[in-house]
Amino acid sequence: MNIGKTTRKIQMLYKYLYKHIMEHRVNVICYDNEIITFYELAACAENLGKKLNQGKYGILCKSPINTAKSIMACLYANKTAVILSDKYGELHSGKIINSVGLSFIITDEEILKISVEEHETEDLNNVAFIMCTSGTTGKPKGAMITHDNLITNINDIIRYFKIESGSNILISRPLYHCAVLTGEFFVSLVRGLNIHFLNNAFNPSELIDIINKKSVNTMCGTPTLFYHLCRFSGRLNNKLPLSVAVCSGECMTETVAKEIRNCMPDTRIYNVYGLTEASPRVSYLTPELFDKHPTSVGVLLDAVTGRIENDELLIKGKSIMKGYYGDPEHTSEVIDKEGWFHTGDCAVIDKGLLYIKGRKDNLIIRSGMNIYPQEIENDIKKDKRIFEAYAFGVNDGKVGQKIHLWVESTSCTKKDILDLCLEQLPSYQIPDQIQIVEKIPKNASGKIIRRK
Repeated sequence: MNIGKTTRKIQMLYKYLYKHIMEHRVNVICYDNEIITFYELAACAENLGKKLNQGKYGILCKSPINTAKSIMACLYANKTAVILSDKYGELHSGKIINSVGLSFIITDEEILKISVEEHETEDLNNVAFIMCTSGTTGKPKGAMITHDNLITNINDIIRYFKIESGSNILISRPLYHCAVLTGEFFVSLVRGLNIHFLNNAFNPSELIDIINKKSVNTMCGTPTLFYHLCRFSGRLNNKLPLSVAVCSGECMTETVAKEIRNCMPDTRIYNVYGLTEASPRVSYLTPELFDKHPTSVGVLLDAVTGRIENDELLIKGKSIMKGYYGDPEHTSEVIDKEGWFHTGDCAVIDKGLLYIKGRKDNLIIRSGMNIYPQEIENDIKKDKRIFEAYAFGVNDGKVGQKIHLWVESTSCTKKDILDLCLEQLPSYQIPDQIQIVEKIPKNASGKIIRRK
């Protein structure tokens, strides 16, 4: 296979990845009993890519390998990809499909036409992905991530990320997450890591079994994931045999850092920070500094410039998104006229190291998932028995934030409300604590008084 012989216009990200794929063509990608080489991944991408003739495609595959093939096919064919995940339920995917106006979905078996293709209102030139995250109104925000954004971010990551070609990485989270797509999948292709996908619900016993059986020595995950994994391993009096661990997706705490270090005494641990809108990596703490400054997210990437304004971290650089799909008003709210992206994260810099203190808005970050309280509230209030609802995050000190839900209702029990949540909400939005209250505090304008 030689992409230089085709007359089809190949976008730069595919060319960039293809070069490295060919350098590591015999490395493998595994899921369950399926194994393909990097070379076979590229061949499948080319074959599927030749069938893609629309502007953008949703990707909704149960198999992570098929998701990977579809991603690469879209890059090869110069089509904008919108990655979905069945892990978060039909409602979640449906919101994204409607928000982005998807008409075609790539599945494990076929390319589905789900509606008449609408006129494209956005200029998707150079846009590789529309990566969707939560929005305050319950409508997903679609960050338009360009080929330039991703190449810049990947190059920044591989400059500091010390990992040997041929290492085995376990990818246990969906490629729907930008941190997984860029920091795990693309970086693995470039560095030549053997990729082992896991697509099941979090099960510490299963994870440890795979780590041992597949000789996994590299893994990325949220502090919450590593905390539970290390706690389980500790109860068995075992140490996790990882050479490299990368923590991202939520704030690290001293308690979690101590638990992780006790279970992985010899592991090189990176603590990193990012946002989908930044493609996503923004900063990193090297393993040499982890034990002394575990709650810091280190220093900014080479291509990222940052400053603190009114306690908020502002960043700019070539990895910042083009904007939000179909939402120029919101784009102008977060990217100012000078090109600074307002992260919404409160931060401080102490002795040259960056620390993220929390959100300026009411965003809840649970196990790496961004959750706006209004999403939960709006879905719960669809039931006529619920007069008012108020969701908020509470720092746990161990596993990031827990979701608390206050509800005004005269006819529901806590079990009724939990059943309603299980029916209406994706799994990652299910409250940890439910309380039925007489009155939810509101201001003079009738708006909920939210906790700071």
